[in-house]
Amino acid sequence: MTGWRTLRLSFPSHLNNTMKKTRTRRSTQFAVMALSVFSMLNLSEVHAVSKSDEIVAADLLTVREPKSEAESRLRVIRLTTRDGSLGYGDYLEFGLPAKEEEETLARLVNRYGEQGYKLNIFLADPSMRAVGEGHTVIGQTANSVLHAKTREWPGRALYHREGFGRMWQGPGKSGLVIALQAALLDLTTEKSPSQVRLCPSIRMDREAKGKRRLSTPDEMQQTVASLKKAGFTAVRLELAGALDDEMKARGECIPYRYPQEVLSLISNLVKASKEAAGTDMDVVVAANINLSTDGMTYLALRCQRSGVSLLENPMALRHLPEQAEARKEFTQPLGFGGDYHSLEDFAQGIKKQVGTVLSPDAGRMGGVTMLERTADLAKTAKLKLTPMVQGGPLSLLTVARSLSRCEKVLWITSPYQEEWLKEDGVLKRPLQMEKGSLISKSCEIDETKFQVKRIAQLETKNKEK
Repeated sequence: MTGWRTLRLSFPSHLNNTMKKTRTRRSTQFAVMALSVFSMLNLSEVHAVSKSDEIVAADLLTVREPKSEAESRLRVIRLTTRDGSLGYGDYLEFGLPAKEEEETLARLVNRYGEQGYKLNIFLADPSMRAVGEGHTVIGQTANSVLHAKTREWPGRALYHREGFGRMWQGPGKSGLVIALQAALLDLTTEKSPSQVRLCPSIRMDREAKGKRRLSTPDEMQQTVASLKKAGFTAVRLELAGALDDEMKARGECIPYRYPQEVLSLISNLVKASKEAAGTDMDVVVAANINLSTDGMTYLALRCQRSGVSLLENPMALRHLPEQAEARKEFTQPLGFGGDYHSLEDFAQGIKKQVGTVLSPDAGRMGGVTMLERTADLAKTAKLKLTPMVQGGPLSLLTVARSLSRCEKVLWITSPYQEEWLKEDGVLKRPLQMEKGSLISKSCEIDETKFQVKRIAQLETKNKEK
């Protein structure tokens, strides 16, 4: 015997592994339980802090007894927080029946998403844009929604579109995006002055006995003269409605190449408008639909002779190479991009030198944030900016406030601007203008003239869960 040996217990190897796994699992479970407790405590603290500014309801307001087309089309979104604070945004009715319009707005409130962007991406299909991930508005604070980060997956070119595609597509629905964003910003930002030039957008046709017809030169002169008298220093003429009907009746399809007789009608109306505007008021001609290269060239030459300050053509992405070549045939200042959805679209247009002015739609671009980035892009390219807002006074003021410090902005365009200056309208505090520029810090609707429809609220949302 060499002495006492230490007794060692040995177990099969698979039992040792099992015991180690059990100990590891128990420690992991304990760590997870501890983290869960801490996270629950933190969440309760966060909820306690953000409880007062939590959005608990969304309402849709419509004018009770409209006295004009502008008032009949005006829609106001009102967000209410738990402490009673109110945020307002607005848009213009875009053709949906009331029930479908309310459903569309309810979906947007529950799946709001701001459009994102990525560098070096070019996609010709508008339905494939890089759109931000949807975020719930009800039950959240305005700041948390506006600054919500979209997850970016490595190696993937697109952001999620879950629950957001329906609201993004379709004519007029992009106005909902800027309206909701205006309401969120109204809850979070201070009211600052906005020194931006205004440019009301008017149609070159009108409805008579249920049908659309082109306005007469005298009617155009009267309209432009009244806007000039009101203090505006620019006016935008839309080629829409009746001209579309005329071209479809001829069997034509977009992009249009207007025949000579149609161009003569347009030229007469533009010339009459320019005579009423005089030399101290800019006249803009906007083709709301894409023109062919010949149609754009002929119309640009006519506008150039009439002294038009700017011609806008949406410039479909698939036509950029041809329109870039056609652009060399005239010197008329040309705005482009009314149908674009992302910065990459404008980058392509700038690269091909298709125009001299960026004319984005604030809603289609994804709201105020993307519009500010478009302004930065215009500054880098040394081009001017003339954004379009498909909304009422609240959305107009929101966009104006965001671009008030941008030197490249020529003016901001929207319909019915003259209506929002009236003292006896639906605004308790109307917009104010001085020398053609917006100077208002804020505006306020008269809620006694509106009827209210509840769209979503926190209690209903919790019950559905």
